[in-house]
Amino acid sequence: MTNTKSVASPWDSPIFQPLLHEAGLAAQTLCVGLTTLRKANYQQTEKYYGGFFNYTIGLERVMKLTILLDSLVEDGKFPSDQQLRSAYGHDLSKLLDAVQAIRAKLDQSELDWQLPHPDIIGDAVVFLAEFAKTTRYYNLDVLSGKAPSLDPVARWFQVVGQPLLAKRPARRTVRVAAKVSTVAELLGNKMLIRSMTEDGTPVSSVEEAAMAEHNSEYVAKEGTFLCTALARYVIEVLRDRGLAARGAGHVVPAFGDFFALFNNGDALLKNRRSFTIN
Repeated sequence: MTNTKSVASPWDSPIFQPLLHEAGLAAQTLCVGLTTLRKANYQQTEKYYGGFFNYTIGLERVMKLTILLDSLVEDGKFPSDQQLRSAYGHDLSKLLDAVQAIRAKLDQSELDWQLPHPDIIGDAVVFLAEFAKTTRYYNLDVLSGKAPSLDPVARWFQVVGQPLLAKRPARRTVRVAAKVSTVAELLGNKMLIRSMTEDGTPVSSVEEAAMAEHNSEYVAKEGTFLCTALARYVIEVLRDRGLAARGAGHVVPAFGDFFALFNNGDALLKNRRSFTIN
């Protein structure tokens, strides 16, 4: 086993630089993914694909870093590449189960964050796991003649978007309906519209377009927050394991420096329109 302790400088440690680079890459891809998801709407569905692509890569890397560091703390060494591959592959559901098992060992009074929307988060994780493994290739599968699954954008609206809209406060729903009606009255039939919502519902009138826009914005805000809070939940465990590794004398980076953004409360994260690591 490589000695990871008692080095003169962090740069003399064989693990410090790879951990540093991996944390930076994980933070970068998470932030790119979340920023893109926040901008997604029914007229720019490509942003959903790009958002999920980067977000799931970043989330997978954060979870694997957490598992690596926990092994370093508990066993004094990292699991092998083969062990990681055989146990988890790119399965975000299995990785989250492992992170939750690690989290259960920690002092719960020291933990600040929980997963949001208990009635939705399970289906959201299954969706993200499927995207990371297979459905990110949906468009190529369609073009190459492979029997396609449901379009991932439509699937996201089915398992996350519509449940979030159903939970939208009644007073807000009334305000949205009033704004839609006003827009429709002002524009009348002066516009020719041919589009569809994220779930494939046709949009052919000003009123339908205005409602689709409002729904897209609400799901973008709330759905991006759900993904941000999931990342925050995992990063809290990563941060703990990093501190534990440093306390045990291992030369590892200060992971909190990379993910400081994810130590903010719900209101601040929910109102962000872009995410950066510095």
